[in-house]
Amino acid sequence: MNVTERVKARIHVHRSLPEPAQRVALRKRAGLTQKELAEILGVDRTAVAHWEAGRRNPDGKRLESYIEALQVLEAA
Repeated sequence: MNVTERVKARIHVHRSLPEPAQRVALRKRAGLTQKELAEILGVDRTAVAHWEAGRRNPDGKRLESYIEALQVLEAA
């Protein structure tokens, strides 16, 4: 994959990340705490708190894992 393809793929992934309020709603609807979601993703609870507040976004594999988790929660 060349640089252009990697950039386009990265942009697409960021567009797939729901808005912070939606992230919170999906987690709560599934009955998960921030700590439980963090354990599933292999991160600290404060990372999930930052992501849900919109202060930070995950990157790399964590971003992919977070998006996948949110998609599963949305489908549940």
